[in-house]
Amino acid sequence: MYTGKGTLVLRDGQTLPLSYQFSSDYDDIRAGYLFCDTSDVDPAELGYSLRIICEDGIQIDVAVIHSSDRYLAVTGRVAPLEAA
Repeated sequence: MYTGKGTLVLRDGQTLPLSYQFSSDYDDIRAGYLFCDTSDVDPAELGYSLRIICEDGIQIDVAVIHSSDRYLAVTGRVAPLEAA
């Protein structure tokens, strides 16, 4: 289990603080749970690719496979590093 804190970036630019638990980290694939308050988020926003910015700087593009007001179940891939 891999845990940490970060920020969820929605398509409209809104950000939400979160804690994550990834049970799978095979190669660049991630799967697990994001714990954050999504009660004020339009559920339609969760139907698009979202980005997690982890506190260690890693960015992960995720798709939501299940949601509630308290957590999101996600699967995703580590985003490639952008050339400077």
